[in-house]
Amino acid sequence: MDSFPNIKPQGAFSALLADQDLTHLELVLRRSLACDLGGPLLPPSYWRERLASIMRQSHLSHTQIQTVHRLYLHIDAFEAAARAREEELSIERARVASERSQSA
Repeated sequence: MDSFPNIKPQGAFSALLADQDLTHLELVLRRSLACDLGGPLLPPSYWRERLASIMRQSHLSHTQIQTVHRLYLHIDAFEAAARAREEELSIERARVASERSQSA
């Protein structure tokens, strides 16, 4: 038997911990995915796991759940934009290859 039961903090303490985690994530997640250095500092999968961890560890309020949802949407938007950029690059590469083969 597990000597440490899986107990979630409750009440004001739980809300405070979740608020602190979510405030921190809102700040660093957006900066990490900003791609200022040519790519995200940490991959979207890392941020998804951090959000899932907060959801598992805390009893979240409605407002906190909305914050988590908003952050998931931000990650989704980042991934969609990355896929669009990859598709554009793929199309451009195919066009350049086609032009090279036609001129050869």
